[in-house]
Amino acid sequence: MKAQVHIYPFLLLLFLVQAGYTQPDIWLVDPLEPIYPDTNTFQKYGDKYAAAFPLGAPAEVHLMVKMPLGTTVSLSARMDGKELPPDSWAVLRDVPVEQNTGLDSRTEQFINQINPYVIRRAPFRIYEVIEPLSEGKFQIKNRYQAFRLQIPAARFPAAGKYRIAISVASGAGQWEGAFTAQLFDGNLPGLSAGNFFYTNWFNLKRMEEQHDVERWSPAWFDMLDQYARLMAHGRQNSITVPGELLTWDGEKFSLDSDRLLQFINVFRKYGFQYFESPHLLYRGDGDDWSSPELVVHLTKNGYFSEAGKKDIAEIIRLIKTFTEKNNLKDNWLQHIADEPTSSNAACYKAIVQQVKSIYPEITIMEATNDRDGLAGAIDLWCPLINDFQENEAFFRSREQEGEQVLVYTCLIPGGPWLNRTLDMERLRQVYFGWGAAHYNTSGYLHWGLNQYHAGPFEQSVVHHPSPVATANNFLPAGDTHIVYPGKAGPLSSARFEAHRIGIEDFELLRLFKAEKPKAHERMVKKLFRSYTDYELSVKKYRKVRKRLLRKVEGGV
Repeated sequence: MKAQVHIYPFLLLLFLVQAGYTQPDIWLVDPLEPIYPDTNTFQKYGDKYAAAFPLGAPAEVHLMVKMPLGTTVSLSARMDGKELPPDSWAVLRDVPVEQNTGLDSRTEQFINQINPYVIRRAPFRIYEVIEPLSEGKFQIKNRYQAFRLQIPAARFPAAGKYRIAISVASGAGQWEGAFTAQLFDGNLPGLSAGNFFYTNWFNLKRMEEQHDVERWSPAWFDMLDQYARLMAHGRQNSITVPGELLTWDGEKFSLDSDRLLQFINVFRKYGFQYFESPHLLYRGDGDDWSSPELVVHLTKNGYFSEAGKKDIAEIIRLIKTFTEKNNLKDNWLQHIADEPTSSNAACYKAIVQQVKSIYPEITIMEATNDRDGLAGAIDLWCPLINDFQENEAFFRSREQEGEQVLVYTCLIPGGPWLNRTLDMERLRQVYFGWGAAHYNTSGYLHWGLNQYHAGPFEQSVVHHPSPVATANNFLPAGDTHIVYPGKAGPLSSARFEAHRIGIEDFELLRLFKAEKPKAHERMVKKLFRSYTDYELSVKKYRKVRKRLLRKVEGGV
């Protein structure tokens, strides 16, 4: 870009030249491109950027600036001649990637094999956290400094092209860029009418630690509201409810219905559709994966005992009363025990039979590690994506019985599989939506919205929290979280936004499929063939997405 020097004294310019100051480099970069604070390759980007978006979604672009450290820059943007508010801008904060994701799971240390399917060799730092700027000013801190311009959906009243002029000013001059956002009327449904199930498990204790709020206080509810708003922005539509509201005093169980409803209503306000009960049972204090008997969390009674069966009966009756009274029968998802295995499948199935005898309409949802032993016990299956892809025939057979399937990832799988770790392409997060469209599955689950085991700005790879984990057993970079704790509230991330884009695409693809099923199949396969076979060109993805938007808008 050429500097547009305004009325600056000649002596100041002469001083800058003599001091070694060079003209800055500025690029407008696709938000799905991974970018770094130390080194980048931007031959395909310049001072102009154009992309297509659906009405009802925000439009965004990343701005990369290379200027001397310590330089203060002012950012501004004008859309169709009107100045956008300063809070349209955010600075991107970088986080570390200490180890690469493993070829099979966890990190490379786990089986000591190199994973060639990563975007960069660790250790490195990557731009990830989106921190809003209140004044549109920032002091350059890295060799490459990254910013984000995000224009909310409400600023686009109709379909069409919107031209955004971007200015970067410093003491040495002003530089211009141009962002063209083309909006298509794709009839994107709001969250409350969305068709993609999406949950990230939320850790209330971590929220309280990071933001210094006390459980159930007014400040706590204010912060909870901020988290709910951010989740809804990312198109998350399901939330786990606080397990502490179900208590046992040594003789009987109680459910704090008033507080539970107060909690649920915070999320209902933003269009959340589903509310997940915490797991009622677990593998016991020794976390014995081979034990055939599950244990009731609150009482520590084994299920096969008469006391264990009595516990479950009382708990389910309380849940039934609450959900029926508050019109939540169709919105309540009941977890029994996390990741049931072949060892405890018979116990799990017996529990579900008892639960259904008391509350036949209740929906049982579970992340699973077994198949045949659980057949008939689960209404909403949630296998790992590799389990689903490698055993698709089994899950199709369950759908024939009226059950539904969604998928999940955690520290597994690695290598070429889709996942959300920090050393993977952002397109992998987008393609969870395309994968659901290809396989006709219902959605996605992840255990880590904010499950921090270390300061997320300083450490991304943490040791596995299990007390029996081996020394080389680490969770991959960013597996514990997809949002970050800001000073005043939660912060989004590049991965969270990419996942949102993929869910938007799912909704658009669903509309296209209803009109043109064969054309829909051909379009999906241009980008996604399986969870290990997909297109990694951001440019090609944008081209196909624009075509999808045009088709949906045209109704053909």
